[in-house]
Amino acid sequence: MSDALCPVQIRGVGLDKLDYDFVLLEDEQGRLLPVWIGRCEAFSIQMRLQRDDLPPRPMTHDLVCQSVAKLGGSITRVLIDDLWQSTYYAKICVAPPNGEEFQVDCRPSDALAVAIRAGVPVLVRDDVLEEGKVPASLPDEPGSEEDEAH
Repeated sequence: MSDALCPVQIRGVGLDKLDYDFVLLEDEQGRLLPVWIGRCEAFSIQMRLQRDDLPPRPMTHDLVCQSVAKLGGSITRVLIDDLWQSTYYAKICVAPPNGEEFQVDCRPSDALAVAIRAGVPVLVRDDVLEEGKVPASLPDEPGSEEDEAH
């Protein structure tokens, strides 16, 4: 495990057994990382993933991308770089027209929604991915050996 950044793909948005929304990320090694998000952010991400009818007016995540562009900058990538007390932390990386790239702290759900719109990479720190990953397939029956290990 390290501070290295791993590219991930957004595999989809789902609901867990308690009806909470999450977005599922997957890295090149097949590690799966669920990130629980709010209902509005789930809708925003899902809408872009499915390329459904886009709303006639910009949503908040569209506004962020348009504002950065109007100011002459560009969004370069998003990072999920910390996990503390079951909460993920993220940053949107912005390159201004004349200057050094800077990072804006945000919720992972907002970072992911912006990344989809901006078409930029999503990177997760390796140790965060390792700590938060879930098995590719969950055990079918409670009490199985794998189930008891968790």
